[in-house]
Formats: sequence, C-alpha cells, structure tokens
Amino acid sequence: MKTLTCITALVLAAASAPAFAQDRIAEPSTIIVTGEGMGEAQPDVFVVDAAAQGRGATQAEALRALAGVQARLLDGWPRLEGLTQAEATTGATSIEPRRDPQCEENARREEHCAVLGYVASTAISLRGAPAERAGDALSLASDLGANSARLDEYVLSNRQALRESANRAAFEDARRQATLLAEASGQRLGRIVRIQDPSAARYNSDDEATQIDEIVVTGSRIRPGVSLEAAPDAVGVSARITVVFEIE
Repeated sequence: MKTLTCITALVLAAASAPAFAQDRIAEPSTIIVTGEGMGEAQPDVFVVDAAAQGRGATQAEALRALAGVQARLLDGWPRLEGLTQAEATTGATSIEPRRDPQCEENARREEHCAVLGYVASTAISLRGAPAERAGDALSLASDLGANSARLDEYVLSNRQALRESANRAAFEDARRQATLLAEASGQRLGRIVRIQDPSAARYNSDDEATQIDEIVVTGSRIRPGVSLEAAPDAVGVSARITVVFEIE
C-alpha cells in the first residue's frame, strides 16, 4: 500500500507540473524606471539676525543700556511697514569686562589690567513675511540701534505643496521613460505594479510648516531710513521615484 501511495503522488505531481510552468510563463512582463522631478517656489519667510550692545562703567549700567536697545528692537522691529507676519525672539546674552587693549597685549594675564567698563551683548532674531521685506528689516535694525545685522536665510513656510509638485514631475518623468522603452520594444504600457520613493524618510523634517505669529499692531508702522530691495531666489525641492509598469 505504501508503494502504491508513493506512485500515485508522483503521478499527480507530474500531471500538475505543466500547470505550474504555465502559471510562471503567464506572469506579466514589466519595465522598471526611475523618474526625477523638481518643484520650485518663491520663499515667503525671511530671518534676520541682529546683535545689540550696551556699554557702561558698571555691569548694571551696561545692562540698562542693552535693555534699552533690546526694547526698541523687540517693539519696533515687528512693526516694520509691509510685514504681514512677524516674530522677534532673543538669543544668548553676555556681559564682559572692557580692559585697556595695550595693557592686555603686554600683560601676562588679562586680570592684571584694570577694568575700564563693561559691555553687555545679546542676539535678537526677526522671522517675518513676506520675504521681500527682508532688506527693509535689515535697514530698520540699524535704525533701532543694532550694532550689526545680517540676513540669515529665506524659508518656504510650507514645503508640502512643493514636495507634491516635485513628486508629480518625477512620476511623469518615469511614465515618459517607460512609454519610450515599451514602444522601442514593440510593447504597450500597462498598469502600474509598484511605486517606490527611496527618499521618503527624509521628508518629515523638510515638510514641517514654519509657523509665524500674525502681527497684532499696537502702534504705528515704521519705515526704515533707507529702503533696501530684496529679491530672494526660488526654493527648489527634488524628488526621485521608482515605478514598475506592466507591458503588454
């Protein structure tokens, strides 16, 4: 009985083998292509950093002088004429003794030189919109008493729409490549089998929206003494996707 059972199993396996072979042959042919796309948009947010200082014979005097400059910047900077959104924040603050430079150059240790006064310093940053007002923000910082100011960066507040545009362009590029390859081989492009985005893991940090407080104006708007034009370059986002198409 055991021998008969084994023979029966072998016969059934042999009979079904052509069916398996036909199933494998029936699997559709595919084309795998990688498309690339780019999305561009004008930035809508700027960031300007300023440094403010206060000097005095004592630490208290230096801090009071710094507080005056800081108050002018925090109050007046967001009220720049033309801003629709603004947020001013303070950064690191320090106070250092001011000594005779000639003594410091010749003395073995700076502690041996007499203190002539103190300098208190702080950093203040303005994030505002629209981006075209960055030049005037830089100019106004000087008017309000900043020792120095610089345009730090332009930002696109929400990159999601730009990312979607780049993905659409990458997919169209992939479809175009696949169509050309299918036609060159005498085939016709069929349905999409799989879409893979190898760079998707990077999107989370890039696509976060930059939130800025809406301006609540409690005083008159301020014009800078000198108006500066700002024309930021477009922000670009690239996308790369792999698409598998059937061909018929």
